[in-house]
Amino acid sequence: MFVPTKECFCNMSPTDFEKYSLYLLKQQTQGLENVKIEHNVIVEKSDGSYQIDGIVSFDVMGVRYTTIVECKRYKNTISREKVQILYDKIRAIGAQKGILISTSGFQSGAIKYASEHGIALIQITEADTIFESRGQLNVIQNSLNLYNGGIPYIGVMQESKDIGITCKYLRMNSGYLKEFLSADCAKSNTACY
Repeated sequence: MFVPTKECFCNMSPTDFEKYSLYLLKQQTQGLENVKIEHNVIVEKSDGSYQIDGIVSFDVMGVRYTTIVECKRYKNTISREKVQILYDKIRAIGAQKGILISTSGFQSGAIKYASEHGIALIQITEADTIFESRGQLNVIQNSLNLYNGGIPYIGVMQESKDIGITCKYLRMNSGYLKEFLSADCAKSNTACY
């Protein structure tokens, strides 16, 4: 499997990485109604307390939706088990979706599981870098400059599709994340509590 991103060991503390990740999400969610993004939230439920790196909440047709965000500043690829833990948190606190943001890539099983369970996987990588994809040995099919308006990093959302794994580059105002968050909201009648 080839995913056109590279490892990015951001030169920031884990807390700064969380704040920076939420800053990137704030850019991507402009236009959603009553968006609120919170950092380092403790959610109390009957089965215990949950520490959440970030919570994104917004309104669609008068209903409040919640997405929880987990940030992983890892050197190794993210396994399916890490995504399963996030899914358990989503169900435990009654959120509708989840986002896992990492400096490393994601294993194919993690990407497939996330796509099936309403979880966005975003890898943070350096902007202003050129990536090339190849269909055959020594044949460049596509060359892409990841310019992000002068911001040093860019998010790459990875999804499992019938054709394999796709990447969506979250440039300023790209709309991909907003589409992910608001997908299925109009069909659902459940509010987040």
